Amino acid sequence: MRDRSLIFPLLLCLAGALLLFSAIVQAGVVIGGTRFVYAGGQKSISVSVRNKSQAPFLVNARVATGGEWQGVAQADGGAAPFVVTPPLLVIQPQRENIIRIIYTGGPLPADRESLFTLSIAAIPASKAQANSVQLAVRSALKLIYRPTGLKGDAASAYSNLRWRRDGAALRVSNPGPYYVTLFQLSIAGKSLDNAGVVAPFGERRFSGCPSSQPCRIRWQSINDYGRVMPPAAALLQPSGR
Repeated sequence: MRDRSLIFPLLLCLAGALLLFSAIVQAGVVIGGTRFVYAGGQKSISVSVRNKSQAPFLVNARVATGGEWQGVAQADGGAAPFVVTPPLLVIQPQRENIIRIIYTGGPLPADRESLFTLSIAAIPASKAQANSVQLAVRSALKLIYRPTGLKGDAASAYSNLRWRRDGAALRVSNPGPYYVTLFQLSIAGKSLDNAGVVAPFGERRFSGCPSSQPCRIRWQSINDYGRVMPPAAALLQPSGR
């Protein structure tokens, strides 16, 4: 029989975890999208932020350099060539506000997309009560800068990925100028969570293919509007065949 002295602390931990989860779910601030594309030549793009709760929320937004996403070279998270206006605002209950993102004209590649992180944090704006904790909920969203004149089609870029076996390793390369999000990636029947992205003209390495058997790769992607695209697949034979 388990030591009863351990039961009460465990119940407290469980209750705390449930309260934390509830606070996040009930935060009440809804962002109008999961990814945003800034086309070259636009003066700005808009992001809607709606407060669906019964209390005011303080919202802070900023754009940072890439590095948040698997498959992107780590960066320092420092300043990006964008300004957010307003960077800080109070959203009243049941109201919607618009945040504008403006490209400041910093040097970015003209032959491929550039990926940034739009970070939006929300915290209750009301005065904290005694013995209470105000929890800030921060969302990290993809912001893609897309220069004008890129060849090909962003929506179908995922189907052009090239997979190959290199000994025990599996390589995937992206021959196009668009970032490809790997969604529902499966290697030899095993799903990979948070597979990340494949950068324009970039390459990623994975593992999981059986050494002496064919290896089936299956993946999907997400388009500019957050829609999950139809599956694509590849069947790779063992090396030497």
